[in-house]
Amino acid sequence: MFKRHITRLVSVFLMVLVSVGFTAGIGMSTEKMIYSLDEYHRDTNTCDLIVKSKTAAGFSSDNIDFFEERYGKENVLVGTSLEIKDGNTEGTLPIENLGEGITRLYFFAEEGPQDFKINIPEIAENGRTPEGDREFAAYVERDTRQLTGFEGDRLTMSLSMGPVSIGYDFVFAGTVTSPLHFVERDDISLQFEEEELSHIVYVFNCAPLSAFLPKNDIYVTISDLDDTLFSAKYMDRVNAEKAELEALLGDDVAVLTLKENFSFSSFEAYAEKIDAIGYVITVVFLLVTLLVVLSTMTRLLEEERGQIACMQTLGYSPLAIVSKYLLFAFVGILIGSAAAYFAGEALSYIIYINFEWVYALPAYSMRPAPLFFLFSALLIALSTLLATFGAGMHKMRETPSTLLRPRTPRAGRKVILERIPLLWNRLSFKYKSTLRNVLRFRMRFLMTVVAVMASTGLVLAGLAVVDCCLFQDIGTTAMLGVAAIVLVFAALLNAVVIYTLTNINISERNRELATLMVLGYQNHEVDLYIYREIYITSAVGIAAGLPFGCLLCLFIFNLLEFGSVSAISWFVWILAALLSLVFTFLVTLMLKPKIQKIDMNESLKAIE
Repeated sequence: MFKRHITRLVSVFLMVLVSVGFTAGIGMSTEKMIYSLDEYHRDTNTCDLIVKSKTAAGFSSDNIDFFEERYGKENVLVGTSLEIKDGNTEGTLPIENLGEGITRLYFFAEEGPQDFKINIPEIAENGRTPEGDREFAAYVERDTRQLTGFEGDRLTMSLSMGPVSIGYDFVFAGTVTSPLHFVERDDISLQFEEEELSHIVYVFNCAPLSAFLPKNDIYVTISDLDDTLFSAKYMDRVNAEKAELEALLGDDVAVLTLKENFSFSSFEAYAEKIDAIGYVITVVFLLVTLLVVLSTMTRLLEEERGQIACMQTLGYSPLAIVSKYLLFAFVGILIGSAAAYFAGEALSYIIYINFEWVYALPAYSMRPAPLFFLFSALLIALSTLLATFGAGMHKMRETPSTLLRPRTPRAGRKVILERIPLLWNRLSFKYKSTLRNVLRFRMRFLMTVVAVMASTGLVLAGLAVVDCCLFQDIGTTAMLGVAAIVLVFAALLNAVVIYTLTNINISERNRELATLMVLGYQNHEVDLYIYREIYITSAVGIAAGLPFGCLLCLFIFNLLEFGSVSAISWFVWILAALLSLVFTFLVTLMLKPKIQKIDMNESLKAIE
């Protein structure tokens, strides 16, 4: 049976591969992003809380002792942050060689970034080593779209110490990437009312300056917090700690979590957006797959009427006979699911690296994330097997003598268009015949229309998001990549759906097509006999797919919080329909050899 119905097996395999592969890839990418962020958080020992003093004097030594006793000295990092404009040449901290714009300065007592135990930065580039007692290591944040970096090898800073002014030099010691700032572009934390930050400078070994610099930042890691970053348990613990600190320290402090850090929170927000897109589109993918796979299996049972009758006559139980077809479906789903897992892993990685446009990405997590894969594969497997079992057991109610005879053809009757003489009488015979075939078999027509409608809607949704990101400059390049991936898989689903359903249609009608050949129809006439039905059915599905796609766009735009249906470019609607028609045309070309290889003698042999 596997050899005889290899095309059906391949169809099941392809549908499961495309659908489960896409579902797994979307679901995995969401989990992988969170896992990667969690591992980055652990590897860099990024603080869980940032406590900022609101007073000019900063934190007292008693305050610092309190934090070190509460969390452990190794889990507390104390520093100073200042923001100055145009070198602040007229203020108490005149700085030269920084250039124009706003500069954020961080001061730490540690000798360099390599000594950090909390918020461990990555040293991207090394510069000159400080010399003497009055030179300090100064590192700049690596270039981003907003930060211009630092060109030069020396910074000079002079502090006013009463009547005596002592000069301190800051040596450009290298470039770093702080775990608190791994956004490459559009970081709103670097925005001010008038302009953006031009530099971020980290100064180390600043103990001699401590008398002049208020300690206004304390970074805290909670050592016994082992839950995944941003999980419910993690946030409950962090928020409880935040509330307790605010109650103990009063209004003089602001306590921030990583939810208030733009790099971490925006990365998590992107993961949630992909997750939301995944849920909406996954439902459509799975419904289409279930529809097509169920159609394949129920029609396979109908084609196997004679085989079923023979097995009944030989004494096989109904359950034993049905198990044969359950095995066929299970093998197709199993092979498709196995391939889909690896396709999902690859898709997840492709989605992840799309965010290189926005972030200095954390390392891609290799932690398994099989939840979405298992969900979609099990849903398709259970639904298909249960439906196959139900259809098979229903078939077992028929007697062998009934099953050995071909099913009685459906009685001919007028279709709805024949009741409109003004339209019907103007049609030629070949179009009347085509429309009768299309409308007579309502279930086959409905299944094809629904499948094409869903896949066309997905194509439209993918194109609409691409249009918003690319042509309307809404959203980000990373989301453009995700939308492009959705579009590719929607196109694949569209092509596989049309191919599978049309292939089944041709297989069911071998005798009918062979009869036409015997009657003298030329090859191209027989091709067009089938093609006209495909094009009409697909056109109806595409027409229904545009409003369905509009609903999908509404859901997706609401979830992504950008874009609108009214803003979709006019050519997107036309392109979505044209792409579906192109897929239909390509499928007809692929099936042309199948029609022309029909064996007239075999097809017309009397089964009786």
